Order: sequence, then structure tokens, then C-alpha cells
Amino acid sequence: MTHHRSRKFSVRIKQLLPILAVALTVGAIAGLTLVAPRLNDSEQASADASTTPSASPSESPSAGASRRAEPLPKFDPLDAPPVIAKAPKKPKKPKIDPCKVPRNLTVMTFNIKGGKVSPGELGGIAGVIRAAGADVVLLQEVDQNRRRSGNVDQPGIIASHLGMQSVFGANDYITDRGGYGNAILSRFPIDGSSNTHLPNRGGKEQRGVLRANIIVEGQRLVVFNTHLDHTSDSLRRTQIGAVMSKVNAYDGAKILGGDLNAGSGSGVLGTALSSLSDAGASLGASHDGGGRVDYLLRNSWLSTGKGRVSPTRLSDHHAVSIDFAMRGAGHCGQ
Repeated sequence: MTHHRSRKFSVRIKQLLPILAVALTVGAIAGLTLVAPRLNDSEQASADASTTPSASPSESPSAGASRRAEPLPKFDPLDAPPVIAKAPKKPKKPKIDPCKVPRNLTVMTFNIKGGKVSPGELGGIAGVIRAAGADVVLLQEVDQNRRRSGNVDQPGIIASHLGMQSVFGANDYITDRGGYGNAILSRFPIDGSSNTHLPNRGGKEQRGVLRANIIVEGQRLVVFNTHLDHTSDSLRRTQIGAVMSKVNAYDGAKILGGDLNAGSGSGVLGTALSSLSDAGASLGASHDGGGRVDYLLRNSWLSTGKGRVSPTRLSDHHAVSIDFAMRGAGHCGQ
């Protein structure tokens, strides 16, 4: 009887084994489903920790947290740009009043023999000009930044002594920074200038004529300064012809001056006097060697006053100065 029961129980267990196997399998699958998300979260946290830069050894976690907690710096707001005013107008050119009279001025021509004048003697030349009371000065044989005369701007220095304006016309360029030629100085405003080289022949010194528009109490005076060749009369004639073509191209009050290297009865002077008058006809020699070679010539817009010749030890030429009076335009009844 007992043996029969035991045998029946064994048969029942064999029948339940498949059911137990299925139950265990279902339980295992359910357990894995619950555990898997936690494993993924752990792995992700580990990966994040491995990619985050570690703090430096000297920096504590609390310090890092404190630094991250600091607020961003505040910047002051930019002010609005200032309102731009209208661009300043260009200064007007001096107004020319052709009817304003009288206009009195003293003009000087002076060959300073620039190459033999030291920087220390430029004040002496300014003294000669000041003593004559000259308002407009025509200088010949002027150096600008040449080694032989001390690498100085001769016309600029002389003008600075006198409180004048100056313009320079280089006819011979000794170096890339130095020149030799003529200059015009004025205590009146200079409203434009130009320098023109004159006809020349091979091997001779280049000459030129320097022009300056000078505004004398509202009226334009055109001043020409030249220095003609000293070796050839035929070349001088050609050069004075070129000079007069420049002079005759301008209307109004005009003065031509300078070292013409020609005597009173010469063809050179005759060409110039075809349209101008000799303001210093009564003056004597203007050169240490005798003779008159330095001139101031005017047109009918000016009348001639007193003139004087001032010998100096600064040059082999004398300073020639003449007083002039400018008249008004023809329609003003002058």
C-alpha cells in the first residue's frame, strides 16, 4: 500500500515539472524587466562622470561650486554717439574790392647770393628788409635745404624773422631735398603761386619766373620775380620774352622785379618796357661792380613813390626798394 502511494506521488511530480519550468521562466523574465532600467541609469551616470573634467588638485568641490555660482560681470551701457554738427565751411578767400583806395606798399628786390650766406647771416638779411619797411620782397639766388648753406630753409627762416608769408620756386634741384631759385615774401596774404622754368641751353643754369597773387587790402596784386641768364644776351632775350608772356596773361595791378642781368639800354629791358614802366629809373647802381641790373617794373595800376638802394656786406648785390600806391579799377573813377 505504501509503495503504491509513493509511486503515485512520483507520477504527480513528473506531471508538475513542466508547469514549474514555465513558471520559473516567466519569473526570470519579469525580474530582468524590473532590474534593467536601474542598470542603464547606473551605466549612464558612470559614463557622465568619466567625461566630466576633474577639478584641479588645488580646487575643492566647494570652491568650484562657488565659482560657478558667481554672477556674470555687469557692463555699463554705451552712451549714444554725439550728434555730428555740420562740417565747418572752408574759409572764404579774401574778398577783392577793386575800388578801395589808397593802397600803399613798399616792394624790395634783393639778390642775396644764397650760397654764400650762412644760417647766422639770415637774420642780417631780415634786418635789411625790416629797415627798408618792405611789405613785399623778391629774393634771388636763394637756397633751400642745401649743404653749402647749412641745410636750412632760407626763405622760411627770413620770413619767420619778419612775420611774413613766403613762397619758393626751385629752378635747380641739387639733391632730392634741396633746391636753388627765387622766393617771394609778403606781409599781405599770398593767395596762390606758381613757378615756371624759362627757356635754356645745354650746360647753362636753369632759370625761372616765380609768380605770387598777393591780396593788398582786398585787391589782387600779381608779383613776378625772375633771375635771367648772366652769360648770353641772346638767351636773356629769349627768357624775357617768356617772362613777359606770363606777365601779360594777367589783368590788374602787376609788378615784375628781379635780377635781369641787363643794363638800362639793353634789348632785354626794352622788351619788358613794352608793357611795363621802370619804377627805379632814377636810381643808381645796384651791384658792387657798378651798373644797374636789379629792377622793379610796374604797370599803370600802380604809381611810383620814393626809391632807395641799400648796399650791404651780405651780398654783391644791393637791396632795391620802392614805394608804390595801387589805384582802384577804371570804373571807380580813379
